[in-house]
Amino acid sequence: MSVIQETIINYKIIPLFMVALLAGCTHVPRDGDFSEVERLVGERIPQRVHWYQGGEEDEQVKVALNSLLKQPLTAQSAVQIALLNNRRLQSEYEYLGIAQADLVQAGLLSNPVLFSSIRFPKGGAGGNNVEFDLAKDFLDIILRPARKRIAETEFTRAKLRVANAVLDLAAEVQIAFYHMQGKRQLTEVLTVAAEAARLSHQLAQRFDEAGNLSELELAQERSAAAEMSAELMRVRAGLQVARDHLNRLLGLVSTEIDWSLGRELPGLPATDPDPSLVEKSAMQRRLDLDNARQEIEQLAEALEITRDYRWIGGASVGVNTEREPDGARVTGPNFSVEIPIFDQRQADIARLESLLSQSRSRCAALEIAIQNDVRAAVNRVSAARNIVEYYRDELVPAREQVVKFTQQEQNYMLVDVFELLFVRQQESQAYRGYIESLTDYWVARAELAHVVGIGLPKAESENDSGTGNSTHSNHGDVTHH
Repeated sequence: MSVIQETIINYKIIPLFMVALLAGCTHVPRDGDFSEVERLVGERIPQRVHWYQGGEEDEQVKVALNSLLKQPLTAQSAVQIALLNNRRLQSEYEYLGIAQADLVQAGLLSNPVLFSSIRFPKGGAGGNNVEFDLAKDFLDIILRPARKRIAETEFTRAKLRVANAVLDLAAEVQIAFYHMQGKRQLTEVLTVAAEAARLSHQLAQRFDEAGNLSELELAQERSAAAEMSAELMRVRAGLQVARDHLNRLLGLVSTEIDWSLGRELPGLPATDPDPSLVEKSAMQRRLDLDNARQEIEQLAEALEITRDYRWIGGASVGVNTEREPDGARVTGPNFSVEIPIFDQRQADIARLESLLSQSRSRCAALEIAIQNDVRAAVNRVSAARNIVEYYRDELVPAREQVVKFTQQEQNYMLVDVFELLFVRQQESQAYRGYIESLTDYWVARAELAHVVGIGLPKAESENDSGTGNSTHSNHGDVTHH
């Protein structure tokens, strides 16, 4: 039996190694407490989230995703597709695994240190001098509970950050969807207007050939037709840009699937959120604000621990055994401690104090920013509603009435066809203003929901109670003029 084996057996070091080995076999979960993220998200938006980790559920989610893509896209389904398919969001989920691993690490004790030495005599009849020393950092054991609390707070913050990233993406998708939906509807209106301008120009050419139109009037008709065609080209290009942007948010390649949009822009809902309640709700439900408050608590605890243990540096306890050259053995405990003569953690304390002060100021700044953002968003929603209502109740009906009366006069040959085509173009411009204003309203409403932190407006359900389909068929008649 070797000297090392004999010493280990005689002084029962094996149990110590077994304890250390068992402590090191702690399992690190891979789920990252994703159910908590699902809960935080589910309290704010109706869509579900999924973290692809190679399980059986992955295939079920992919089947559901393909089913959604085959149906006409709505604001709500677009958000759902993005939450299930966006790769950037999947990368965010990995922060949960990182934070959970850090939490497990914080609960582990550092490994004991085994020291051994053998010294060979020079001359004489004595044997070798053999020494073993097993030591463990004592301060590491004392600080373990506090270290775990700080790591648990960091884990909580990671879940808040990930859930907030989900809400950010959801809001971004909904806003992009409304922009695209508005541009598509605007394209339909301008297509009709451009066709009307083209027909007007062709008619003017016939009148010019018959000698019944001046060159100036013909040039004006040509210019109007060209201008409307150019505007249509610009809007169509913008529609393609909007589609590409939405594709990116959905996690799709433009050539991957040719999805279609469902329904036109919803009309105005009956009411808007109460301004007196939305700010209070924002202060209670904004996840980034919760995260900032958690950071303050985390830094405050770290500062308190550093102050409490500033006079205790590295400390370790252990056992030492030594066999003298004459065969005698000496065994006993040992203890070492760092003497804080030069470093009493002054720099660490000062750094944590500054970080804590910075965190408090950042949180206060965020609270002010949220209040201002909510008020600004409320004002944008209110202003957008007023504009939409003015177009819906005043300008569009006035233009439609002009078209109606002009049509009647043209039937009795009191005005020429150019006048009728002109007023219809004006009507199309009114429709265009209405669509752009309605798009601005829904974008502003989605932005308000986002800054409040309560989720997204349910456009589809509100559409039935709105006036988008009842007011002039939401401009559906334009395509039949």
